[in-house]
Amino acid sequence: MKTLCLICLLWLAFPLESIARQSALPTLQTAGLVDIAAIPGLNVFIDIRYATSRNFTGKKIYNADKCYLHQEAAQALQKAVKLAARQKEPFTFCLWDCYRPQSAHRKLWEAFPNPNYVAPPKKGSRHSRGMAVDLTPCDFNGTPLAMPTDFDSFSKRAHMDFEDLPPDILARREILKKIMTAAGFTYTRTEWWHFDKTGWKTKPLLDIAIPQE
Repeated sequence: MKTLCLICLLWLAFPLESIARQSALPTLQTAGLVDIAAIPGLNVFIDIRYATSRNFTGKKIYNADKCYLHQEAAQALQKAVKLAARQKEPFTFCLWDCYRPQSAHRKLWEAFPNPNYVAPPKKGSRHSRGMAVDLTPCDFNGTPLAMPTDFDSFSKRAHMDFEDLPPDILARREILKKIMTAAGFTYTRTEWWHFDKTGWKTKPLLDIAIPQE
């Protein structure tokens, strides 16, 4: 009888242990990530390219067209939006990529395993820390303004130091760089659209799924 009771107690303990493990799993919120679309008064346009086939893989990588960023990066983005609105020719941003689960990043690496443009999975992307954003200037109707290239152009034309461009595009790229650095981001030499929030090294790599609608 005692043996039977012990077995029953062990059987009951396993589901409870499983429930405890599930409740301890991190969520976007407990990891400090916020939904950019839910920030009151933030006038940006969300066009997550990896939630469509309009990206270099030609495939849909994400299940939802949503932009999540770590709260520190989100606050810096808010500052950048305010700075953009104060320019002589005001503008806002179209957001092309934000937080990226590590499992999604591995798919990008498999499609283009070039460390100059895609971080090796073992190293991890700053997007997977919620501390990077890919964006482009756009007007207040959501129409992108002219820039050196489209998103994920793996070419020298996309480099921050590429100079063989029309004067208006060179000027707009420089304004973008100055705004983002003033807001607390650093830029990437090979991708004019990619910006990392300072302090990204202190944040963990995450593989939390982006929730669907």
